[in-house]
Amino acid sequence: MATKGGDNASDGIIDTKCSVCAGKNLTREAEKYCVECQDYYCIPCTDMHKAFPSMRAHKLLDKADFSTHGLQSSLPCFPTERCQIHKAKLLDMFCKNHDEVVCATCVAINHRTCQDIHSIPDEVDNLYKQSASDQTKKQLLAAKKALDDIKKTKQQILSELKKQKQRATDSIINYRKELEAELKRLESESLKEVDAQYKNMERNLLYEIKEAEKFIGDLEQSAAKLQKSNGNKAQEFVCVKTAQRNILTAKSSTSKKQTEVNVFFSADMKIKNNIKQLKTLGEVSTAEATYKPRTTVYTVKQQRNINVQLKEDERKCDIHGSCFTEDGSLLLADWYNNKLKHLDVSTDTITDHLDLDARPIAVCLTSKQEAAVSLNNNTIQFVSLGDKMATKRKLKMDHNCFGLASNDGKFFISDSDKTVYIYDVSGIMLNKITIDKSGNPIFSNTRHISVSTNRDRVYVADNDKGLITLDMQGNYLSTFTDPDLVQPQGVCTDKRGNILVCGWRSSNIVQISEDSKTKLGIFKPEENPLSVCFDPHQNKLAVTHVCSNTVKVFELKSDTFTAVDITTLNDLVLNF
Repeated sequence: MATKGGDNASDGIIDTKCSVCAGKNLTREAEKYCVECQDYYCIPCTDMHKAFPSMRAHKLLDKADFSTHGLQSSLPCFPTERCQIHKAKLLDMFCKNHDEVVCATCVAINHRTCQDIHSIPDEVDNLYKQSASDQTKKQLLAAKKALDDIKKTKQQILSELKKQKQRATDSIINYRKELEAELKRLESESLKEVDAQYKNMERNLLYEIKEAEKFIGDLEQSAAKLQKSNGNKAQEFVCVKTAQRNILTAKSSTSKKQTEVNVFFSADMKIKNNIKQLKTLGEVSTAEATYKPRTTVYTVKQQRNINVQLKEDERKCDIHGSCFTEDGSLLLADWYNNKLKHLDVSTDTITDHLDLDARPIAVCLTSKQEAAVSLNNNTIQFVSLGDKMATKRKLKMDHNCFGLASNDGKFFISDSDKTVYIYDVSGIMLNKITIDKSGNPIFSNTRHISVSTNRDRVYVADNDKGLITLDMQGNYLSTFTDPDLVQPQGVCTDKRGNILVCGWRSSNIVQISEDSKTKLGIFKPEENPLSVCFDPHQNKLAVTHVCSNTVKVFELKSDTFTAVDITTLNDLVLNF
């Protein structure tokens, strides 16, 4: 007989109390346990539980199954989630062949030929590891944050797009005021074109924001389920697998090509003479405003050859990649010796080195105290800098990693083939670049990568096609070719508006102006250069070579020229 709260002197002999009655401050012995609800029920409450049609299929366990030795904390190890296809069935089976949690009906219908089927309640201790849950929680948080960031970015872009639309509209209206009779027709056509482009981009952005919100909701729901299942290994396992599928889906959505969002209006000054023959007031364009850096031509002030081989090196050096640090020292990726070397350029000494798991190819700074190195085992290895270098986290990719550049939390990675990838710092792919807007292949044999002076473009050295320029979203802009540049391998910028590209087959370094893509000069350092990097604070250029223990460091002096001066320098050759 039930009594109120602590008034019943026999409370102490009850092993497990009814959860519903306990909520009413009543004490009754629990006779059943509901796996889905994860609650204990006395007989009257069990009858009430069965009265609801949606709960009749819940799995109920007898008292003997959950009251082992009177330990109420020993919860039954059964999944609580139901199959989305067969609503009455629990997800209590695991197909290892498909890495999928399923119900018994799914097994009978879709997995009859699978050889590796497991019962989750019976084998959960062998199937499930706690670390998988912890890792999935981190991945959920990372994926949610990435989508939150994308949503915020899209919202900011949409806000800026509205401002740009207004500026373009104002330009059209102001220009119209200078004209007379025929301007009404031209104004109408131009505004229609602006509005059409705006609506098209607005529609795409709103769709992407809505899509991000959906994935955020899915990830939040997965995170909540995973949190709620704490203590129930079987349900945690189901939640982990479900969450991992949601994460993969979310990652796939983040890798889509970004929507172009710029709207500009360029007035056509010929309108006054041709007004009756024109359809619109000018050109409505989504092109970005161009940056006009100053152009500098370098001459050599001093040259030094620095030996970077260590006593413990088993082979001759082969420095595939290099970059200057903030303090003016040099990081070197030694392919043959599996080392990242730290060179003090002021004393010509290797002050530190780090043994790596695989052969290093390219190295770039991610911050003042951190660098990233691409390895030939499809890995990006992060390294902390300081008095002693140390390995940190890794990003494991499903493709080759060759060229590497970092900018504003994004990584640009070439695969030494026909693709350049853009990732965020957590390893989520933002874009995969292979073709231009016309569907034509952009790359053929991608090598090193560098970011422009204004950090609004990316330069990719392609062994076969030349120096390829992309915008920061990965859209193709242009290709630079020149008879003096054969098989481009390494590329860097001087942070002053100039590009330096080394030609592996032409055994030279070609200097190019960023604004006009004009060749300014040719450096002749040595045969088969592999990489170049520039320190703008010291005006130093470092060049590495195939199968060489020597790194060449050039101290340069510069002169700044106007556009008229530049045209006279196209055939200038600087022999070192």
